[in-house]
Amino acid sequence: MNSQQSNQLIQGEMLDVIGSIAPQSINLLYLDPPFAAGRVFADSAGAFDDRWQGGLTEYLAWLEQRLVAARRIVAEHGSLFLHLDRRAVHYAKVLLDQTWGFECFRNEIIWHYTGGGRARRSFSHKHDTILWYSKHPQHWTFNLQAMRQPYKASSGFAKAGIRSAAGKRYLPHPDGTPVDDVWDIPMLNPMAAERLGYPTQKPERLLERIILAASNSGDLVADLCCGSGTTAAVAQRLGRCWIAADQSADALALVRGRLRQQAAEWQETLIQPQPASFAAKR
Repeated sequence: MNSQQSNQLIQGEMLDVIGSIAPQSINLLYLDPPFAAGRVFADSAGAFDDRWQGGLTEYLAWLEQRLVAARRIVAEHGSLFLHLDRRAVHYAKVLLDQTWGFECFRNEIIWHYTGGGRARRSFSHKHDTILWYSKHPQHWTFNLQAMRQPYKASSGFAKAGIRSAAGKRYLPHPDGTPVDDVWDIPMLNPMAAERLGYPTQKPERLLERIILAASNSGDLVADLCCGSGTTAAVAQRLGRCWIAADQSADALALVRGRLRQQAAEWQETLIQPQPASFAAKR
């Protein structure tokens, strides 16, 4: 890791945390904010309130304020990955096109998963959407080689030199096929070893793919709605520096325990809320 950077664990509301971070210092910013779900999420190790008294209008004003502010802290060749779902991602896409620039839009990533409940009056909801924007319209980090995955045996490419019925010889890339923008990564099941009991906890495999794709060893990765600390844990394992922030003391207690198991070292900061901030939600 870069010796001039130190890992940071921050308790504070996202907008206030953004204001405390140096300009253009973050190489990869992953944001997993509330989804405007209209309910309280609770599990054995934590909870957060995703209800909005002013409805969608209040939520979008809250989100826009933070997306605009976040651009200042992302490095010139850095990236933002914004994780939402069907309820508000289309509004967020417009907000980001207006504030970060349509020319900086890189990908709409579909995280497809199975499990969970089944809808009775509509198609079941089995994906989230992650919007990737670069800070610069022409230059950004993308590690294609790190994004290759093994060929499936059923694909016909599993073995180099295989011939089709027509006699065509397939010469696949030795490291596998490039990853596309639909990611089939399972959600954490109740018995998963990495599950900590925090609501909406994301799997390490999902964050590993993002971090490997859009950052390099020693880069600074930030998650300002860190919840259970998956981003920080994966960044630590992959040799990145990290900033993990959340307004919840319970969430940060969970993160501390998780990172201690990795023998991580960090500095801690408590940021008092500023009166001008919208009501904190996570």
